[in-house]
Amino acid sequence: MQPIAQSSLRSIDGSGLKKDEEALINGLKPISGLVANFNKSIKEASEPNQNQSFKRLKQHLPPGWTISTDTNIDHRKLEIVEFNFSTNHLSPGTTSQEPDIETIHCDSPIESGNIDPAKLEIFQCKTNGLELQVQACFGRDIHTTCFSPSGKDLLISGSDSLMDHSLVTWRQGVDGNWSENNRHNAKVSNEIFFQFNRLENTLLSTCSDGRVKVRTLDSDGRWEKLLVLGHLPLKDGDEPVSANFSPLQDKIMTYDHRDGIINVFRVDGNNGWTRLNQPSKIRQIGLSALEFMAANNYLLTCNGTKATIWGCSDQSNCLENKFDKDYDSPIEDCQMSYDEQHALILPRGNQVFFLARDVDGNWSEVGEVRHSEQIVNHHNEHVRNRICKASLNHSGLYALTRDLANKSIISGYDDHGAWVEKREIPSCDYAIFSHSGRKVLASFGSGSFKVWDCNSIGNSLDKGQPLEHIGSDRVIFSPSENLLLSYGVLTNYVCIWGDDEEGNLVEKARVCHQGGIFDARINNQEDSVLSVGLDYFVKIQGLDSDGKRREPLVVEQQGRVELSGFSPSGSFAIIVKGNTACILGRDDNREWTQQVVTRLDDYLIQFVQFNKLENHFLIFGSGFKDHGKPGFVQLWGIGDDDKWAEKELITLDHPVEMAEFSPDGDHLLIHCKNNSGGTVSLKGATALLWKIPASFPKQPLNSP
Repeated sequence: MQPIAQSSLRSIDGSGLKKDEEALINGLKPISGLVANFNKSIKEASEPNQNQSFKRLKQHLPPGWTISTDTNIDHRKLEIVEFNFSTNHLSPGTTSQEPDIETIHCDSPIESGNIDPAKLEIFQCKTNGLELQVQACFGRDIHTTCFSPSGKDLLISGSDSLMDHSLVTWRQGVDGNWSENNRHNAKVSNEIFFQFNRLENTLLSTCSDGRVKVRTLDSDGRWEKLLVLGHLPLKDGDEPVSANFSPLQDKIMTYDHRDGIINVFRVDGNNGWTRLNQPSKIRQIGLSALEFMAANNYLLTCNGTKATIWGCSDQSNCLENKFDKDYDSPIEDCQMSYDEQHALILPRGNQVFFLARDVDGNWSEVGEVRHSEQIVNHHNEHVRNRICKASLNHSGLYALTRDLANKSIISGYDDHGAWVEKREIPSCDYAIFSHSGRKVLASFGSGSFKVWDCNSIGNSLDKGQPLEHIGSDRVIFSPSENLLLSYGVLTNYVCIWGDDEEGNLVEKARVCHQGGIFDARINNQEDSVLSVGLDYFVKIQGLDSDGKRREPLVVEQQGRVELSGFSPSGSFAIIVKGNTACILGRDDNREWTQQVVTRLDDYLIQFVQFNKLENHFLIFGSGFKDHGKPGFVQLWGIGDDDKWAEKELITLDHPVEMAEFSPDGDHLLIHCKNNSGGTVSLKGATALLWKIPASFPKQPLNSP
């Protein structure tokens, strides 16, 4: 509903006031502006007409609405100060988060779309092939935009001023249309972190004032405030309280960084959250907050020299002390394995202790690893050697420890169930586990590496597989860990390594450049390697099923490549340099070819993203300072002829902060600043949500 136009000539009798009353009542949604007009008119009226006007206005208000006024008649200041409305009588599609009366001040917008008309046309489309479904404008800034996991919910938090913050949520209906689901306004505090649960019926958020909020969906599919998990108020410069769902989503852990206090809440039978009782305050001092592991039944914390393992009991609704030990020095690290079966404790010194849980749920120390205590030269100082890093692998059956003398030790269980040292790795630059934790990679400098397999049986590991690539300083595992890539800026080729089917690590193929290798990566299908050389060439090397090389695709770039990589599936590759983006794909013979080259004059490309099905990709970026359009978003899609084609080019009057696809890939979200030229401004921000049609209208592309 649009505001009713007001006449510039108003009488001071009751008839003039009545017109203002009708306009105000009929225009309650876009209330900003009408109140000022009404207050101006009522000040000019006589006292009887003023009183009668307020009576009529209150009489025609919707159920649950009230007016707060300043009635200082002596100074002729009878005027509306603010409107209040009850959460039980909101207009359809809008609910309040608070259980009491919420105040909306007259100068604050209360509906998305209630935007200054001058700000409505902030974008221009090339084809008008997209459907704009949500446009949200904030007077100062947008803090967060967030989709739910399926993409059916969208939330945006922003502010109209330093003291006026809003959280607005939208939901997609069965008809595909989006409607505002909820709006919550707050003063001073704003919500800065959001997390949906997997079922998308609970929303967790943290606030700048230290509170943690949990919302759930009511029977009408709207968000309501269920619980506020209070913490001490934050001061300027304090790190916000953190909160996360557990992996099984049945618990929430909050952590206050100021005093290290951890609280755990579990979901109860009433779909609420109950704090687990604790025998004492749980503190995590000196380390970052720990997260629950896969089963989220145990929690490992440390407080100074004391390490404690807590068990979560739903039956007793409490956290029970399962293991507690004071060590001789402050604890520098503690870790629990992903399956919650093993743990390590690293006090400051040359020892690390390992814990394990038996079938009855009891925890105990099962072993330790000790490094030598000699004096070493560390950063040009002579100090006593100590362990500086320790880590468990994914299964928790192996551990890596490293000391100041650059010696690493692989340890794990022997055949009798005791924790023992498996392999000492002296004088290595670093040693790390692979992604799965099945392998260990160590670097000895000058292009010399070695790989150990942690699946070997026995009290010690094998001798390891050597990998020699002079000039390389980087080795990465493929997703399956069956292949490795070695490269570096001091070598002119990427080397692809694999198994020769007899257990030996051998060179499979090379990708050569005239100069050092800036970057290299392998796709998820493990049939292609992309390399970026200092010679300004990008190459994609195809591999056969046995890892042997095919004819590579070579792409020459004029200058250094700023962005390169594979799409999530590995079917496409991206190369970005300045105002040019190149999309590479494979033909019917599985050979790599250039499929799209898009060049946008007067713009710089900042990011490229594929949607879930990889039948669309977007590009966004910024214009040069002397260009009329500070930002742009370009959308490409695969047409009926199975070829890529530009579907839309959106140019904006403001810089684009972010553009992304929804998780389901059916929508495009743009967040832009309402200022031009890249200068710091507080003129506001706008979010635009577009529906991507299944097919675009077949029409020639016009120039923007």
